[in-house]
Amino acid sequence: MVEYKDKILSILSEADKPLDVEKIRTACNIGNWNTCLKHCLELYVQGKIRGHKTSKSWVFWIESGDDL
Repeated sequence: MVEYKDKILSILSEADKPLDVEKIRTACNIGNWNTCLKHCLELYVQGKIRGHKTSKSWVFWIESGDDL
């Protein structure tokens, strides 16, 4: 079984722009929004993905050669 974090990394690596938690959650088939946010924040703290706190929630992306 593929872990949530692996799914999140896969989805973000294919995305051409930052994704919000809800888009990541639905793309990864994660049932709970808070579970998705928890995994995204863990990946963010580990330095595997980039993130930014917005007025409503968070957006996440994987750093490429371009500055986002």
